[in-house]
Amino acid sequence: MLRTLQVPSRICSAMMKRVVATWLASLLLLTGPAAWACRVCRPRVHAGIHNAEYTANLLLLLLPVAVVLLVGLGLFYAPTLKARLTSPSAHD
Repeated sequence: MLRTLQVPSRICSAMMKRVVATWLASLLLLTGPAAWACRVCRPRVHAGIHNAEYTANLLLLLLPVAVVLLVGLGLFYAPTLKARLTSPSAHD
């Protein structure tokens, strides 16, 4: 009979987390230099970023972060808000 090795789920989960973390860290480290601009292109890149529409571009870039933050806060405070809205008022 062929026996399989039984690995506890805690060990497997910890190993998997370590593998995923290592993989993501290596991807981030490998893609960093590819995003840098060379000496010739760097002034053009900076000129393209810091132009008249800089504020609008920045706000548009931060809009998804604000939406995710508001949804997260809404989910976090949902039980408190629901209890406050459904409780009978003290003035009745």
